[in-house]
This record gives sequence, structure tokens and C-alpha cells, in this order.
Amino acid sequence: MDKATRILRDMKYARIIELIADKLQVTLEDAMNMLYSSPLFAIIDDGTADLICRSDKYLADEIIRNYSSTV
Repeated sequence: MDKATRILRDMKYARIIELIADKLQVTLEDAMNMLYSSPLFAIIDDGTADLICRSDKYLADEIIRNYSSTV
């Protein structure tokens, strides 16, 4: 993965983290932990099924839904 692609992905992850934190009223650190510990993160990051192309809101909602089903 080239540097520009990595930067764009990291920016997308930052937006997703903010959405999770706002929606659940949790800290950015907690939201970050939710994203990076989610099984969906690996799928998003490695490009499987082009999930990275989905909207930030969609991905945040999926992370939240997945997290809620495991708690």
C-alpha cells in the first residue's frame, strides 16, 4: 500500500472513530478501541469486499452493531 493510500485510510478511520464516539457518547479512546478490536477492522483494512468504499456512517454503524452483539 502506498503512503497516500495509507494516509487516506487513516483519515477515514479517524472520522469513523469520531462518529462512534458521538453516537455512543464515549471517549475517543473507547471508540478507537472499538474500531481496532472489531473483526470488521481487518476486513476493512485489507481491502476485502471493498468495505473501505462504504460511507463513514455506514461503517461506524456496522462497528457499533457488531460490538453491541458481542457485549
